[in-house]
Amino acid sequence: MRSDFYHTMYSLAGLSATQYRYIYDSHTIVEGDDDPAFKWIVTGDPQGEEGDRVGMIHPIFVLPWGQAEEMRQWFLNSEKT
Repeated sequence: MRSDFYHTMYSLAGLSATQYRYIYDSHTIVEGDDDPAFKWIVTGDPQGEEGDRVGMIHPIFVLPWGQAEEMRQWFLNSEKT
């Protein structure tokens, strides 16, 4: 079977989940509300050799780390105007 974007993305997300340690931190303060989806943190050093590492992903949204938070902040700011 030929490769496709959908399965490639989830394979890389799984690899990221094995290389980094994602922890749910219920004590994290989230600006605007108390949404549990934004209470994830990454700890420790990535596993594997440097040339084999992939980027961090958000464990809920499967987006590059920081992108979900940026989108959330953009929408919070647009509600104020």
